[in-house]
Amino acid sequence: MTLGTRAVLHTARKWKKTLLLFFLLVFIVTLVLSGLAIADAQEEQAEELRGTTGASFTVERDISTGGWSGNASTQEFLSEDMIQQIASLDGVAGYDASLITLPRMFNDKGEELAHENYSFYNYGSYNSQYHELFLSGRFELVEGTHITDDMTGSILISRELAEWNDLKLGDTLTGIYYPENDTPAVDVEIVGIFDVVADKDDQINMYDDTSYYDYSSFAFCSMDVAEGLIKGWGEDEEGISEAYFYVSDAAQLDSVIAEAQDISSINWNNYKISMNDEVYENISSSLKDTGRLITTLIVVITAVSMVLIILILSMSVRSRRKETGILLAVGIAKPAVILQYALETMLIAIVAFPLAYLSSKQVAGALGTLFGKTAANVIVTPQHFMMVAVVGAALLLASVLVSCTPAIRLKPKQILAQME
Repeated sequence: MTLGTRAVLHTARKWKKTLLLFFLLVFIVTLVLSGLAIADAQEEQAEELRGTTGASFTVERDISTGGWSGNASTQEFLSEDMIQQIASLDGVAGYDASLITLPRMFNDKGEELAHENYSFYNYGSYNSQYHELFLSGRFELVEGTHITDDMTGSILISRELAEWNDLKLGDTLTGIYYPENDTPAVDVEIVGIFDVVADKDDQINMYDDTSYYDYSSFAFCSMDVAEGLIKGWGEDEEGISEAYFYVSDAAQLDSVIAEAQDISSINWNNYKISMNDEVYENISSSLKDTGRLITTLIVVITAVSMVLIILILSMSVRSRRKETGILLAVGIAKPAVILQYALETMLIAIVAFPLAYLSSKQVAGALGTLFGKTAANVIVTPQHFMMVAVVGAALLLASVLVSCTPAIRLKPKQILAQME
């Protein structure tokens, strides 16, 4: 009787053991394949996060390295050329800058707008969607459009301000820095209204000049408006104090900042850079924790499964000591006996693995929802199956070898003597 025939006959004769090992393999492989599919979905989600969440960094004057004139810092402001050099770096998808003014605002009837502070905290802006307050999620545009670098005479105001003063998109306002000093009056059109999402008392807010202003008194205007408000009186005291650069791939934030700091024409002793990646880091940290949990579960399932399979095979080999002794006594080599036992296990695996592949396609999506994944995004691929099949076959062969070792290392007479 050939080795293959003996393997098939024994597998059929010991059908209870065969079914036990079969269902165990189906269960294990299904879980492992599902885990790999969830892990891949996790990685894809992380890749999408990098592109959709993004991150930014702020370049601002470092007043600690500059001099003082009375209460005003004499540190140099950011130049437009400097901003454009940084904005042109690979990885920078957008930018904005702040020329801060503190104007008072009047409606088309000449009446000063009702608001929380004496004046407005107004940012002259190139592209307001890339301003730190919008990138961080503290402000959200709810009507109209953002300020862009091709706009003139435009302004964004808060929803609270619009409601208090019965303002809407398209209305015209007039901004004046110091009406009592006859500073220039600049007309602006409301092109957007933003909602304040964050609390001013949140720890995320810095204790700087803006801390004295309620968020409802913030505004964003096109850069020509800000320049017009200070024209003729404040050129030496006002300028662009900070700029914001949006990096579409948050993973590149460090490298883009390093490139910016390598620009030799910028005296970085006069400026400082800070990262704004709180949103990405918080979500990314959560995804990493989930990814580690999935990996740990796969490792634990595999380790426990190996122990169970070795126990089952060891019990089977122990119950077949007489058969093993007879096979060795009639001249069949030990490697051939081990090969027969391995073949019996592989015959079960050949049927169990494909069935597990089919079942995992149904199970993976349901398990993925437990980890916050959309079922449609958790896909078991042929690549997953091939990897599990190869590794699984190797582990099964190792299990057979481990379970057979105690019996095979004995001589035929010793094995038969133990059966008497």
